[in-house]
Amino acid sequence: MRDLLPILKTLNKNKTSPLLLVLQIALTFTILVNAIYMMILKEQELVQPTGLAESQLFSFRTHFEGSDEEKNAALDTDLADIRALASVESVSTITSMPLTNWGRSLDVGLTPEEDERITHAGYYGSDDTIVDTLGLRVVAGRNLQHNDVVHTYFDGHTESASVLVSQDLAHKIRPNDWRSVIGETIYVESVPQKVVGIVETMKSPWRFWYAYDMTVISSVREHYEESIIVVKAKSGQREIAMDEVQALMLKKPGRQLDAFKSFEQIKTENLQADYAVSQTLKVVIAALACVTMLGIFGQARYTVYKRRKQIGTRRALGATQADILRYFMIENAVVSLFGITLGIVIAITANIYLVNYFGLTSVPGDYLIAGAIVMLLAGQLAVTYPAMIAARVPPAIATRTA
Repeated sequence: MRDLLPILKTLNKNKTSPLLLVLQIALTFTILVNAIYMMILKEQELVQPTGLAESQLFSFRTHFEGSDEEKNAALDTDLADIRALASVESVSTITSMPLTNWGRSLDVGLTPEEDERITHAGYYGSDDTIVDTLGLRVVAGRNLQHNDVVHTYFDGHTESASVLVSQDLAHKIRPNDWRSVIGETIYVESVPQKVVGIVETMKSPWRFWYAYDMTVISSVREHYEESIIVVKAKSGQREIAMDEVQALMLKKPGRQLDAFKSFEQIKTENLQADYAVSQTLKVVIAALACVTMLGIFGQARYTVYKRRKQIGTRRALGATQADILRYFMIENAVVSLFGITLGIVIAITANIYLVNYFGLTSVPGDYLIAGAIVMLLAGQLAVTYPAMIAARVPPAIATRTA
């Protein structure tokens, strides 16, 4: 590396341009590493499984009139009529759906004392058909059974019943042995509930909530003026089932249907903002990378133009085109390494601040290493063409006076 010492002397003599480039690379590195990490986190959220049979599900709201008994009877009739359709595999009523941003969140603890709450959890009231309808997987204990179901007219109070909990909630309650939650009594809003089973994955209605993975499915089937019905179509027949169910329900006098959507539509609407953020981050990353490479390219072109006589003199003294090319490539690598090193320091400092004050996830060290390699390669790519121009400077240019 005989060129390294002359390069360092040259950079020390002409500090302004290299220093500006170092700062540009450092800031770009800091922003890029964090932006790429944020983008990957967003992409992971977009494909995070909900635990449901997403491609087969759709749901809607429907209104009932009359006395409590008449509303209950109408709901039972609706469920039976929908279940009888050839395109339908299963149907249930439920108090809410994941990713709808509407529902109930309740305190969960092992005692009825409010100050001994373990966590919050999303709450769903349904019956013994809900596991099959949603396509959930019971990983411990048993499913809800018909004799577990409690019927109540919605009055805002939590009823004591048998419940299923998500595996994440079970782990939160019993970190050392989450399966031991089976058979225990937990207190939801200080009301005792017997845990009979654990489902592998079930999400709360609010994706941005800290307890998104914590859920309780109660065997309380609630009846009130408006009910949510969720339908699981037979494989590959969801569109047919949606048409048939809609036609069936609209035949009933005075019946109204709201929010008639496939689960994929619900999910897409909920993820729309995150998808936009992900796409924006991709554009920002691409733009920053291009701006940095253009900055390196422009600096290198200017350096070549400014040093043409110096390059010609070196050529006249016997330097080959390969020597000149190597010199500029190494010079760029040195500047890039200074910028990357400064960028790593800024990135770590900024990340510590973000973690401590905003509760964000820290950027793994692998991202810093990968970012450093990418930035170095990008710099080398950007300087290649100006370095090739420098290598083609003829020795005769050293004799020119202007």
